[in-house]
Amino acid sequence: MDMHRRVGSRRDTDGCLCHRRQSEQRACAAGSHHTCHDNRTGGNGSIRCDVCITAVISRTADHAGDNTDDNTGGNTAEQAATTAPKPTDAYRTESVPEGKPQPQEPQEQTITPEKHTCTFSVSCASVLAQKDTLSASVKEVVPDDGVILPPLSLFFNEGESVFDVLARVCREQHIHMEYTNTPIYNSAYIEGIGNLYEFDCGAGSGWMYRVNGWFPNYGSSRYAVKDGDVIEWLYTCDLGRDIGGNYGAQTGE
Repeated sequence: MDMHRRVGSRRDTDGCLCHRRQSEQRACAAGSHHTCHDNRTGGNGSIRCDVCITAVISRTADHAGDNTDDNTGGNTAEQAATTAPKPTDAYRTESVPEGKPQPQEPQEQTITPEKHTCTFSVSCASVLAQKDTLSASVKEVVPDDGVILPPLSLFFNEGESVFDVLARVCREQHIHMEYTNTPIYNSAYIEGIGNLYEFDCGAGSGWMYRVNGWFPNYGSSRYAVKDGDVIEWLYTCDLGRDIGGNYGAQTGE
């Protein structure tokens, strides 16, 4: 769960978990999925591919908020029930902290040939402390050191989003990644990376993204990458509390 919102509620494909409730998230996860050729079947009946990126057909507006990827980097039910700040735009974005980048709508961005560099990594190290409690199918996809992709310095084009970079890196590095488009948050929601999915490590687990030490409160599709950015995709087992992105603390839980 790209918990851009907080873990526990899916994130919109951007690095945070969404404000969606778990029950709603689970309903979304049961939607139609693109099937890839692989030998691992997901709990929702979809095939999880190790080599290609699978995309879920855009969800309806009712189910769009599953992943926290669009609003805070997480996917948990608690998030929706909290007294979070009121949205400030058409895509339910909460107020962005002063000094932090404002969301940029993907349909308004122009990708140019101009090249910049950023640092990119993917980690599920938070799972290691609970590895003994996981199912055998989940254990087998968790690297011994929790590192799915070590920090890499790479080029990106002016106008690309965090999601654009994630999709390209996963394709080039042959890392599985599955996402769902969430129109209500105008962003993608990351359901799984490296065959590790939201809820695989409990109700408060999922994928979140962090840029320069900050967990954005909007989806990764809306975060325009800047030269020198340090982008991290992190898996949380506790709504972000275990990786420094405590959604509960931000909302008063």
